[in-house]
Amino acid sequence: MDSQVIASEHWNVSSAFRAHGSLREENFEVVHIQYPTVGFGRRLGPQALSLLQSCVVTIHEASQRHFLRKLALFPFSIRPQHVIFTSRSERQFVTRWIPWISRVSSVIPVGSNIEIGARKASRNLGEIVHFGLMMPGKGLEQVVELSRLIKSAGLSLKVRMIGKAPARYVDYLEKLRSETTHLPVIWDLDLTEEQVAERLASASIAYLPYPDGASERRTTLKAALVNGVAVLTTRSSQTPRALGTIVRFCATAEEGLAQICHLLQHTEEMEQMAAAAIYSAKMYTWERIAELHLRVYRSVLSRQVDQRDVQQDRVQLPTTVGFESNERDPF
Repeated sequence: MDSQVIASEHWNVSSAFRAHGSLREENFEVVHIQYPTVGFGRRLGPQALSLLQSCVVTIHEASQRHFLRKLALFPFSIRPQHVIFTSRSERQFVTRWIPWISRVSSVIPVGSNIEIGARKASRNLGEIVHFGLMMPGKGLEQVVELSRLIKSAGLSLKVRMIGKAPARYVDYLEKLRSETTHLPVIWDLDLTEEQVAERLASASIAYLPYPDGASERRTTLKAALVNGVAVLTTRSSQTPRALGTIVRFCATAEEGLAQICHLLQHTEEMEQMAAAAIYSAKMYTWERIAELHLRVYRSVLSRQVDQRDVQQDRVQLPTTVGFESNERDPF
């Protein structure tokens, strides 16, 4: 398969016409837009391109977006070749108000951008790890509260905070760090992806209190699962029911600490959670995700050719082009 990724700083409406012309010259058989991404921002170039040329579109988020952002998704429903959602709940949300795309849509989960770290002989039982972006709305205050409870209880545990802060939230991060000076918190900031994988592979328990609950679109959750960490997290209407057999749910830091103490006293349960995490993470390997995308491309291509001349098992893999942000974030 011949493929090409196009990243650009310019995604206004006028640029869509230039992109459309370029794509016609290159004669790509499948055009795939990833939306939203940082590089697109609030510009409507991707939407304009999808109206000029039928595309495959991956919609990463819909239910959690501002009302105007939700409206901005509507152009993608006009003439899509296929619409990919990253979770069942996101697909259900969109098809309730744009029902006609249900017949040309499917779910392909996102994977973890953090690889599996080198396995250690034994995992660290003295630390609770948290991993993610250091910014408001990520549940960091609840993680800090957990560290306060650990100190008040006189426990010898520490909380390791792994992540980085977007440039505009550096002051927020510094405020958190100043508030935890006398708390059992270790700050591991701006690590490489390999270093993050190493930290997760040596951890035993992760505390990930997402304010809007764990869901299939949480790549930080998947990073912990692929590395066999026992995860404590929060639940919402978007949380898959099956996740309840893999992680433990705790609505507050107090519940989180109670679960931590229980698991440290019953390590066999923690080992069972770790095994279940690794097994479940097979769903999110990039090899499986790539195969699911190839199925979509084959389906799209098969609809473009004359069924009388091309049999399903002889359809060649298409030439594809993907549009995405020029920024990548493992969090």
